[in-house]
Amino acid sequence: MINSLKQLFRTEIRPKTTIPVAEGDLRPFITGNRASLGQIDNWIDEKAFASSYFNYGVPDFIRDKINKPINTTPTYTDLMAYIASKYFQSVNYLEIGVSVGKNFYQMQQSLENAELTGFDIEEINPVLEKGLERISKTEWDTPPGSIKKNRSSLTTYHAGNKNIRYLSADVWDENSWAKLEGSKFNLVFSDALHTPEAILFEFEMLVKYQLLDEKFVIVWDDLVGKMKKSFYRIIRKYHKAYNLQEINLMSINGWIGEYENAHSVGLISNFKF
Repeated sequence: MINSLKQLFRTEIRPKTTIPVAEGDLRPFITGNRASLGQIDNWIDEKAFASSYFNYGVPDFIRDKINKPINTTPTYTDLMAYIASKYFQSVNYLEIGVSVGKNFYQMQQSLENAELTGFDIEEINPVLEKGLERISKTEWDTPPGSIKKNRSSLTTYHAGNKNIRYLSADVWDENSWAKLEGSKFNLVFSDALHTPEAILFEFEMLVKYQLLDEKFVIVWDDLVGKMKKSFYRIIRKYHKAYNLQEINLMSINGWIGEYENAHSVGLISNFKF
């Protein structure tokens, strides 16, 4: 890790370590997001939870806290909602690792002019799907050896004037990433497999299938240990190609709020805040 930091600093790229927005500017988004969370009484569909592969990304230690209201301390959701509102006239949002959908739902409710795509190995949480109008669904075979045992799928929905897509597939399946080809995402949130290899693979897929818009922000959750090393590796490899302007490694709450420690969250963008 020390050598990784030294190599990063040799490129004169020094990550900022504070939340890049004044808390006062986040207040409207905090208020709106807490109201959105309050619309759902129970975030876990028990039948779907029992048949899931990874318990929808909900570890045992927060299972009993998932439905509790959270305080007004800023979360990464509040930050992303602010960034989307301030810097993009329209948002094409990709979330890798939707879990039960608390973050995805808040973004869906917060973003005015947006298309949203969720990518997760699980089927969409019925609690999240309940408020969506299904339009179409395509399926294909999941690769042999995957922990996902049913077929992969891409389902499209409408939510008011917003287009929603849900890609239920293994993040390691390149064929599933190819289903997104032609999309141009300007806001990406990575919160799926928390391994250094996975976030490197995700980024390579974003590059290979040209999924990043001309102006973009990418946010990674839980950059600890070797995950942080992969974050630095992405920066070193791509900072010139994408002319990265903002690089941040901060501590901020996640969607469970104050019921767990603040997360180590990385952010890059190719424009100045």
